[in-house]
Amino acid sequence: MLGSIFNFFKRLGKNLFVLLSVSMVFLAITVVSCELLNPQEDGNMDLVEEEAEETQGDEIAGIGKEETRIRLWDCLEPKGRLALMKSIEDFTGNTENIYIEIESEHFRSQEELEDRYEAASLAGAGPELVLVSLDGVQRLVPENVIKEVTEDTAGEIDYSFFLDGLVEISGYGGKNYAIPFRSYDFLVFFYNRDIIENPPERFEELISYCKEVNNPAEDVYGFLMNSSEADWIIPFIGGYGDWIVEYSYDSLTLESESTARAMEFLNYLYNEEKILPRYIEYGEIKDLFKSGNVHMIIDSVGMIEEYSEAGLNYGLAKIPRVWQGNGYPTPLISGLGFMININCYGNELEAVNEFLEFMLTEEEQIEWTSSTDTFPVLKDIDKNDVIKNDSIIYNAFMQAELCRGKPYEELIMVIRDSLSDNSKSVISGDLLPADAASKIQEDALRLRSGGTGLEETEESGNTEEIKENEEAE
Repeated sequence: MLGSIFNFFKRLGKNLFVLLSVSMVFLAITVVSCELLNPQEDGNMDLVEEEAEETQGDEIAGIGKEETRIRLWDCLEPKGRLALMKSIEDFTGNTENIYIEIESEHFRSQEELEDRYEAASLAGAGPELVLVSLDGVQRLVPENVIKEVTEDTAGEIDYSFFLDGLVEISGYGGKNYAIPFRSYDFLVFFYNRDIIENPPERFEELISYCKEVNNPAEDVYGFLMNSSEADWIIPFIGGYGDWIVEYSYDSLTLESESTARAMEFLNYLYNEEKILPRYIEYGEIKDLFKSGNVHMIIDSVGMIEEYSEAGLNYGLAKIPRVWQGNGYPTPLISGLGFMININCYGNELEAVNEFLEFMLTEEEQIEWTSSTDTFPVLKDIDKNDVIKNDSIIYNAFMQAELCRGKPYEELIMVIRDSLSDNSKSVISGDLLPADAASKIQEDALRLRSGGTGLEETEESGNTEEIKENEEAE
C-alpha cells in the first residue's frame, strides 16, 4: 500500500516539473512579445507619448476652426508675383492654417487695382487685403476704404521694427494705414573693386582722391554724380540735418540751412574745385563706370543686376558722410505694403493677421530677398547670417536703414522740378547758393498750387526782356 502511494507521488512530481517548465517558457515568450509590440512600456514611455501628442496636435491644429477665405489683390512685377504665390502656398500648406484659404488676383497696374478696389470697398465688398506701393495710402485712405492699423485691427504689428523711412510713408494724417513689407528704389554708393580697395568714409576723402586721379582729357574720373536729377541732390539735404517735407501734413520744408549747405556743396564740387564736369548725362556716367573710367558713382540699387551682367567687379557702400559735416546722406526710398479693407472683420480679420505675421517673419523676408529685386523691411534682419554673408545685400541694406520715405508722386514731382532747375542755376553760376534755398521753396509752392511752371516763367521773362530791349532801341 505504501509503495503504491510513493510511486503515485513520484510520477506526479515528474509531471509537475514538466508542467512548470512549460509554463515558465510560455510566460517568458509572452513578456518579450509584449515589450516588442508595446514600446510605451519601456523607459522611454513618456517621450513616445509626448511625440504622439505633438503629431496628433499638428494634424488637428486647423481642425475645429471655422473655414475662412480671404482675398488678396496685388500688382507685383513677375518675380514678386511668383514669390507671392509661393508664400501663399507655404502658408496655407501649414497644418496650423489648414482652415484658411487665400484667393489672389493680379492687376497690371496699381491704378487699375485702386480703381477696382475703391469701387468694391465703397459697396461693402472687395478683397480683405491689398499689396501695393505705399503711396497708395494717399488715394485710398481719404476715400475711407482702408482700416487704420491699431491693436484692434493688427495687434501684432509693431512699427518700431520697420525701416524708419518706410514708416514715414505708411501713414496718413499721423495715423498708420499700411504695413511695410518690402523696400526698393533707393540710391547706394557703387565702387570699382579692381581700383578701390576701401570706399571713402567722408566726402573730403573722395574729393582728395578725385584730385589725384581725374584726367578729363582721357575721360577718367574718380567720381561722377548725376546732379541733373533732384533725387541725387535730395540725400545731401538730409545729410545736413533737415529734410524736404513734413510727412504728417505733407508740407514743404525746402527753405532750410541744410538746403543752402547742399547748394554750397554743389558749388564747391563744380565751380571751386572743379572736380566734376558740369554737363554729363546719366547714361554716359553709367557707361564710364562700366568701362572702368569712373571709379565711384551714386546710383540706384536697382542697377545691381545690370552691373553684374556687365561683368563689373563692384562693391556697395553707404554714401560717404557729407562734406564739412558728420551726417550720412539720406536717399529717398520706396516700399510695398499691405492694407486691410475697412470691411474686414471677425474670422477674416483674424486670418489676415495670421497671414501678415507669416509674411513678416525673417524667413519670408530673406526668401523674397533671394527671389525678387526687393529688400527687407525689418531693421534687425542685418544680424541674420544669410544677410551678413552677402556683402552686396548687407551693404545695400545698411544704406536702406538711413533712407527717408519718398513722398507721393504729386508732391515729389514739384520738389524735383524746383530743385533740379535751381541747382542747375547754382552749378552754372547764375544763382548764389545762399539765395537758392528760399527760391527752391518759393518755386515748389507755386508749382504745387498750380501756378505757372518754371520753364514757362523763364520763357515769359525772356520775352519781356526782349520787348524791353526792342523798345529801348
